[in-house]
Amino acid sequence: MVTKSSSSAQPVPRRAQRTSLVLLVSLLLLLLAAVGGLYAVLPRPHTMAHGVTVAGVDVSGMTRVEAQAAIAAKAEEWLGHRITLSAASVRREVTLQELGVRVDVERLVAEAYAIGRRHAFHRRVLDAVEARVHGQAIPSAFTLDAPTAQAVIRAVGDSINVPPRDARAEWDEAAGQVVITPDQQGGKLNEPASMALVRTDVLDALGRGIAAPDELSLPYWPKVPTITAAMLEPIDTVLGEYTTSFATSSRNRASNVETAARTIDGTLLAPGDIFSFNTVVGPRDLENGFKQAPVIVNGQLQPGIGGGICQVSSTMYNAVLLANLQIVERSHHSLPVSYVPSGRDATVAYGAIDFRCKNSLESPVVIDTAVSGRRMTVRILGHGPAPKVRILRSGIGTLPGRTVTKKDPSLPTGTQQVEKKGKPGIAVTVTRVVGEGPDAVSQFISRDKYLGEPTIVRVGTGEAVAGGLDTPAPEGEDAAPDTATIAE
Repeated sequence: MVTKSSSSAQPVPRRAQRTSLVLLVSLLLLLLAAVGGLYAVLPRPHTMAHGVTVAGVDVSGMTRVEAQAAIAAKAEEWLGHRITLSAASVRREVTLQELGVRVDVERLVAEAYAIGRRHAFHRRVLDAVEARVHGQAIPSAFTLDAPTAQAVIRAVGDSINVPPRDARAEWDEAAGQVVITPDQQGGKLNEPASMALVRTDVLDALGRGIAAPDELSLPYWPKVPTITAAMLEPIDTVLGEYTTSFATSSRNRASNVETAARTIDGTLLAPGDIFSFNTVVGPRDLENGFKQAPVIVNGQLQPGIGGGICQVSSTMYNAVLLANLQIVERSHHSLPVSYVPSGRDATVAYGAIDFRCKNSLESPVVIDTAVSGRRMTVRILGHGPAPKVRILRSGIGTLPGRTVTKKDPSLPTGTQQVEKKGKPGIAVTVTRVVGEGPDAVSQFISRDKYLGEPTIVRVGTGEAVAGGLDTPAPEGEDAAPDTATIAE
């Protein structure tokens, strides 16, 4: 049996083929349109993406050059802001530019230009869309030129870094009154902490979009004076004063007098305070400005450092007596001195003999010294009225002389020869009388004995001469101080 076969493939109508082609082309066009739209969102060549701002400046569509000019103009405005740096009473006004603040314009332009250009295509599109819809703000980029900032801070420190100045009470002889110079506070600027403050309160604040402050208080350490004008307020008169002359002194001795007088000048003693001459004046050495001049060693003048200082202590001793202050420690010289009467001197030797007095009054006193024309005056300034004081010397008499012998081989044994005729010693009593009339009070101050100058006798130790005559030595006490003491 024979059967007839038939084909299963049916021809596609032309109309259907045309429709498929149209759909394909349409999809392709839609895709191209979408891609084109995405590209249209991206920034145009050499320009900034839309919606980008740099520290408030809209740079949308600007070229790099245009954006740099706009940001630089804004930076100039920022850096022109004036800020006052203050510490204590010092105030210095500078611009942020002068303080060393800088704006990295090139970095800002580069960051703005990168929007819509970095990362993969889809990420660039997202960044560009984000900028168009919500905006993209680039924060300002501030830096600090440390050397410039440090120079400005140190300039402030130059006015702060001063020692405190004590108030002074001085006697104005021309005006006849006490003049008080006010005290002044000193300080020390804390430069590292000041630099840190500039970074946190200025630089970091600007970086967070916060305006720079109008004033910045820099940290410092205050240094207060020891003596204030308030402490000196009660001082209004001279309680006691005394003047001595050093007209015949050598240049070195005169220099020592002036140095010691300058050292004690202005010393304040509150009620109950004790003044120590050695503590205030310090060691008598070259480092402290003292020079070589004769000093008394065991009753004789010898070269030494600080000769003449005893004239300062003796002058002050008399001023203290006349001011009716209490004498705590005082010693007289082994020999009389020429600048004050016997019994009214006060010898000092650093580390051995001191002169000390106490402010026994109820108000403060100041030691005021003045040196002019080879004359030195010490005044004790305090609250008036000044006391009525007289210093009396009594019981003045001579003491037996003393003899110092020297062996001399050029003289025959058993013979003596007077080399130098000495002088007898002196004894004197000093009394202070305070007040007048029946209310006057007498105070015993001292009973001093001065050795005087020794007679020097040479005693022969050479070959004896028969029938030789001795030269008798003067009678007297061969006395010497108990210790080897140097009196300046």
